[in-house]
Amino acid sequence: MSVHDIAKLGTMLGRFLLLFADCFARIEGQRLLRVYVNGLLSNVQRKNVEAMALFQGIAPRTLQRFLESIVWDEYLLRDKCQKFVAKNYTHPEAIGTIDETGIAKTGCHTCGVKRQYNGNRGKVENCVNSVAIAYTINGFSCLVDAQLYLPREWAEDGALRKKT
Repeated sequence: MSVHDIAKLGTMLGRFLLLFADCFARIEGQRLLRVYVNGLLSNVQRKNVEAMALFQGIAPRTLQRFLESIVWDEYLLRDKCQKFVAKNYTHPEAIGTIDETGIAKTGCHTCGVKRQYNGNRGKVENCVNSVAIAYTINGFSCLVDAQLYLPREWAEDGALRKKT
């Protein structure tokens, strides 16, 4: 890539993120999405909210607020992403991948946590699991959906779900 090509990437990223502008209730959410994505793409060694925010000269609490309380429609964003992939990357030799991912937990207050098989660690332990679907063709791969797996105990106990 030439220097000119690299310089255009920021503008192209901005245009791409505008495809998802209507997923946010306010313009502040749109702006913070760009800050968050820029942080993820940056050369910051640890990709946590504080490091990404400080790298871009904004208060870490502002970016934390984006992740915890800015109103946005994640289902609309997911649907738009899926439509974008279907429109721009359809290929007869594409592969869909379904994968579960486990995250170890020490407590009992995280939604979906129980003693179950954790594929990341290859053993039964206290963890939560999620199931993800990815789409891959030569030179392109994209996560197109993911959901938390709810064990039967959690699915059948409305009070427990409400509590967490």
